[in-house]
Amino acid sequence: MLLEERLLIAKAFLFAARSRVVVVVHTGGVNYADTMKLTEEVSKLDVDGIMISAPIWYPYHSFNQYTDFLVDAGKCCNGKPVLYYHFPTLLHLSYDVVGLVKLLKARLPNFVGIKYTSNQEGPYLELVKLNVKIFLGFTSMVYRGVEIQGNNVALLTGPTNYVNSLISDIVSTFLRGEHEKAKELQEDLDGFVEAIVVEGELMSCLRHAMDFTGLSMGPPVKPIPVLSSEQKSMINEAVKQLAKCGRPFSSFVKVYPK
Repeated sequence: MLLEERLLIAKAFLFAARSRVVVVVHTGGVNYADTMKLTEEVSKLDVDGIMISAPIWYPYHSFNQYTDFLVDAGKCCNGKPVLYYHFPTLLHLSYDVVGLVKLLKARLPNFVGIKYTSNQEGPYLELVKLNVKIFLGFTSMVYRGVEIQGNNVALLTGPTNYVNSLISDIVSTFLRGEHEKAKELQEDLDGFVEAIVVEGELMSCLRHAMDFTGLSMGPPVKPIPVLSSEQKSMINEAVKQLAKCGRPFSSFVKVYPK
């Protein structure tokens, strides 16, 4: 998407939210200049926070170089709260995320937290000790997250858009002391996410699944592939099975495949 398009979407979302929910806008771009420009423009809006990440294609040659980029972007936020988007499998990075967060805390007064999109528990446990806000980026971490953080656990994932009732049940069931039941619900969640992701096309599948909330995301933008009719049918079947099990999609307009 063009920077202008991303900025328009941010403004439209803020208008729709009307201060009813916390709004954090991700401003990571494909290069340094785009990231800084979009971050500066978004910082002028009435957002609650800004999330930053480095370009996914650029091979950062050192830990310090990567940190410097994030600090530069954070300084463009005009004091707005900053979160770091940690997604090592997407960004192809193997840096010490705990060390990175410590540096960001030291160098950015407005740094407040991280979206932790990883299944690695070791760094997650260390991050909890740093007293920063943590948003878990994988639904597979819900049970472990509430086990570690209790009622402070927070998630920011694609599937929370349509199975948030199931995610909420995992948390509330665990907090009631029904740990085995919470584990079973986590298995249900894992099975559902696995069922809707056909042939590894995660982004395409998540976009199609959003149709059943009543909010169509439209076709994916290249290079993300368009799903075939067969692939869409597989997702439709997974949604129907979820509804039969008493787990209909969380929806604004209830729409289920016939």
